[in-house]
Amino acid sequence: MSCSKMLCRECATEWDGIWHCASCLGSRRQVAVESRPALSWMAVAASTILFAYLTTRALVWVGAVLARFF
Repeated sequence: MSCSKMLCRECATEWDGIWHCASCLGSRRQVAVESRPALSWMAVAASTILFAYLTTRALVWVGAVLARFF
């Protein structure tokens, strides 16, 4: 808690084991909300494309290895 106010159980909220007043909790929530979702989505899209590419390569390789036996 950053404001050092006296708190009662009715007006305080516990977060990570620490009791916070409404104004301190609101400032912490604003900090937690500020993220970059576009960057996260681009990372997910890039990893999905890479996974699809590597999976396709592996399936073609396994098919070529199995074709040698028949």
